[in-house]
This record gives sequence, C-alpha cells and structure tokens, in this order.
Amino acid sequence: MIEKRINIMEPEIPTLQQPPAEEPAEKKQVEYASVTERFVALLIDYGVVFIPAQLIARVILNIMGPITELWQIASIFIGINLLFILYETILSSGDRVTLGKALVGIAVVKKDLSGPISLPRAFLRAIGYYFSAALLMCGFLLAFFDDKHRALQDFLGGSVVVQIREKTWMERTMVRLLGGVLLVAFAATSYTQFFGRGGTLQQFYIRRAQEHLGKIALLEEAHYNRYGSYTNDLLRLSLLSGDPVQFQRDTQKVLYPKGFKIGVQGNYYKISARARDARNTPVYFTSK
Repeated sequence: MIEKRINIMEPEIPTLQQPPAEEPAEKKQVEYASVTERFVALLIDYGVVFIPAQLIARVILNIMGPITELWQIASIFIGINLLFILYETILSSGDRVTLGKALVGIAVVKKDLSGPISLPRAFLRAIGYYFSAALLMCGFLLAFFDDKHRALQDFLGGSVVVQIREKTWMERTMVRLLGGVLLVAFAATSYTQFFGRGGTLQQFYIRRAQEHLGKIALLEEAHYNRYGSYTNDLLRLSLLSGDPVQFQRDTQKVLYPKGFKIGVQGNYYKISARARDARNTPVYFTSK
C-alpha cells in the first residue's frame, strides 16, 4: 500500500479556479432615421427659423412701405437663409441636435458612426440643403434609394442620421401623421408666400404699381395746371416727366401691358392698371 506523505510545514495551497470568461455583450445595432422622421424634423427646424424671421421681415417691409426696393427684399430673404444655415451648422455639430431632431429622436453623426460631425462638416451639410433644393429636390430623393437613408447633404457632410431613442408604435404613427400635416402646411405657406396676394414679394409688386400710379397722377395735375384740363394720353403725360424715355421704361417695368387705362370726365379722372405680380392684381388711382 502506497503511503501519501504530507508536509505539515508547507500546507497545500488550494488552486483557485478562474471563473469562465464572460461572453462580450452583443453590440447594439444602429437604426438609421427614416425618411419620414428626417422630413418632419427638417420642417420643424425650418419653421423655428423661418416663421419668426418672416414675421419680423413683414413688419419691417410694412414700415418701409412703397419705398421698398427689390434688392432690400432679396437682402432680407438671403439674411433669413443665412440664419437657417447658422442654426443647422451649430446645432448639428458636436453633441448637439436641432429642436426638430430632438423632438423626433434622431441625431447627425459621422458616416462611420465614430461620433458627432465637426463644425466645418456641419456647415457643408447645411449648404447641401440648398444644393438639394436647386436640383429640383432630387438631392432629397436619394434618401429613398440609399440603404442608410442618406440624402445629398449627408454625402457632402460625411454624415448619417441615426435614432437616439427607441419609439413605440404610437410614436411612429404620430410622426407619420405630423409629416403629412406639415407637408400640407409647408406647401400652402410656400404658395402663399410666392404666389398668394398676401406674400411679401407679391405685395412689393402691388405697392410698386400703386406708387407709379401716384406718379402718373402728379403728371395729370401738372397737365391740368398747364393746360387747364386732364388728359388720357399717357405719351403726353410722359413728356411732362422730364425724361419721357425713362418714364416709359418704368411704366412697362411696373405695370402689366394690358389693362392700363386713364378715364377722364371733366375735372375727374381715374387711372386703372394691373400690377406685375403673379395674379396681375388690379390697382387704381382716383382724383379727389
């Protein structure tokens, strides 16, 4: 029988068993923002900047009145768009998100998902919105065909738009409904702004036509003081302006060719014309 000897001076040290290595947690799959979510966020951001800015611009233009020049309207329009670019640039870079994206639950990150985009990249991305619009919205249509839903501005900025929180079925449905409502509101607002009678640009054309009728009325008064009667001959009135060639050019520039008429009856006259706005709005001037 083999005898096992134990050295009591050197007690046996039990071996510690290493716990089994934990398997790495499964990497969370990134979910890219849908086209609808991106569209809703963009329209919210558009409204945040453009609605207050346009209200302020309209107040300024109303204060300026008929003396408003087209370049002044263009300057205000450019300024509003520069404000939108600044808004998108600052709030799409770093760890920031725009108000629209925060409400929808999406954010802009680098295309390799390594982190937020830089300020220069965010600027290029903001400019990309205007390139997309200039291409008849084709830049936005790319999002329907790209597997990551990237539009032209994302390719320019080297970015993708991802989900930053999980959404319930109800939230997704509400986003789709909100997208439809905002689309209708955006289309109606754009039509009113550029073609509707209350639009800033249309009001400019109407005010300019009314101002020109006022100049014609002054020439009528000058004709009356010189000859003792009013006249319905525009050419005769232009000779009293001091620069008949420029006067005729201004008339053609401001008033629609058809519809101009001067009605004279004794000591009374009425000037009728149409402005060069989208609707050729009728404008009048009547002697007192």
